[in-house]
Amino acid sequence: MQQKLLTTTLLLTSLYLATPATAANPEHIKKLLETNQCQKCDLKNADLSGKNLTGADLGSAILTGANLEGTNLRGAKLKSADLQQTVLRSAILESADLEDARMRGAMMRDAKLRGANLKRARLRGARLRGADLRETRLIATLLLEAVLMEANLSGADMRGANLTTANLNKARLETANLESANLTNANLSESYLGDTTWRGAILTGANLVGANLMNASLLTAKLNNAKLNNTNLQGVSLNNADLSGANLENADLTKAVLTMANLTRANLTGAKLINAYLFTANLDSANLSNANLTGANLENANLRNATLTNSDLSSAILKNANLTQANLTGAIIRDTDLRGTGL
Repeated sequence: MQQKLLTTTLLLTSLYLATPATAANPEHIKKLLETNQCQKCDLKNADLSGKNLTGADLGSAILTGANLEGTNLRGAKLKSADLQQTVLRSAILESADLEDARMRGAMMRDAKLRGANLKRARLRGARLRGADLRETRLIATLLLEAVLMEANLSGADMRGANLTTANLNKARLETANLESANLTNANLSESYLGDTTWRGAILTGANLVGANLMNASLLTAKLNNAKLNNTNLQGVSLNNADLSGANLENADLTKAVLTMANLTRANLTGAKLINAYLFTANLDSANLSNANLTGANLENANLRNATLTNSDLSSAILKNANLTQANLTGAIIRDTDLRGTGL
């Protein structure tokens, strides 16, 4: 019994003695609240919730585990600051400078970051559900495994950002620039992605089910094995894009441009390709059964081993297309240009 009490006492004593080493420096907290600046200060685990720190200079400060819930940090200087595991729920960070900040696991639900600079910031696993990230700079930012559900990223500059396995379900990204961004296996289901730029972006295995990509530019993007069923792709530019093995079942590709796109083994069952431009596209072994290809241009396209059963090819152009071993059972061929196909 005495041994047990001794062990407990020693444990509590060690925890008590360890506390000062992990707490914020009280002098640093005082300095911040009195002068609104505290560069390289030790503020870890500090409770600064609800404080007005507008324009505060906290460059390279240590704020790990700090509570900044509801804190006003509009225009604050937080370049290279350590904000790992920091609580920033509903915090105001509009126009703040967070370049190169370390923010792994930060809790930022409903945070307001409009116009903030997060260039090269590290936000792996950060929770940003419902956050306002409009017009933010997220260039080369690490958002691996980040939760961005229902977040607003409209107009954000996300060139080269890493969003591998990030959750962007129901997020808004209209007019955002995601050129060369990596979204491998990311969840973008039901998100609004109209007028976005994805040139050279990697979306391998990404979930875009039910998303709206109307008029988006996906030139040379990698969408192999992506889930695009029931997705709105009207007017989308997919020139030279890799859609091999992608699921585009019931997707709307009306007036989409897919010049030289790779659609080998793609599932386009029931897809709408009305007036789509598929010049020289590769559709080898693609499934286009029940697809609507009315007025589509498939000149010089490769449809070898493609399944076109019950598809509508009315007024479509298939001039010089390769239809070797293609299955056209039940297809509607009315006013279709089949010159050079051997049919």
